[in-house]
Amino acid sequence: MLAFDLAHGERVAVAASLARDVPALTDLLGARMLVPDPEAPAVSVADAAVGIVGGTLAVAETGSVLMVEPELTDRCVSMLSHALIQVVDRARVVESLDAVADVLASAGPPAYASLVTGPSRTADIERSLTIGVQGPREVHVVVLG
Repeated sequence: MLAFDLAHGERVAVAASLARDVPALTDLLGARMLVPDPEAPAVSVADAAVGIVGGTLAVAETGSVLMVEPELTDRCVSMLSHALIQVVDRARVVESLDAVADVLASAGPPAYASLVTGPSRTADIERSLTIGVQGPREVHVVVLG
């Protein structure tokens, strides 16, 4: 399993909403599964080796995943894990960014929404490329179905 390979024996943080929606993850991950503490979500998942979150849409045109995260606990998993696995249902793969705008417009304002197209990159410091400064160092997309 990808999560175990990336975790190297460490625990795997799972977004609270995904843990509720996919209870089989608990059986699969067992004691390695870490669900964020709602009282201190950032502290409870900070520096998790791997985080698993559900993506709202995947965009074929750009390889991006739309993350709509109504809960801070989910956002902490997607931003504070070293490696991130985004799970998207095949039926939720759209052709272009235009579909993303349509979904966001019809859904109303979410608490947190972002388009993720891989790890962040910056060369601000002495023109040296740094990856994963504002989020995970690795991003993997798993399309189910």
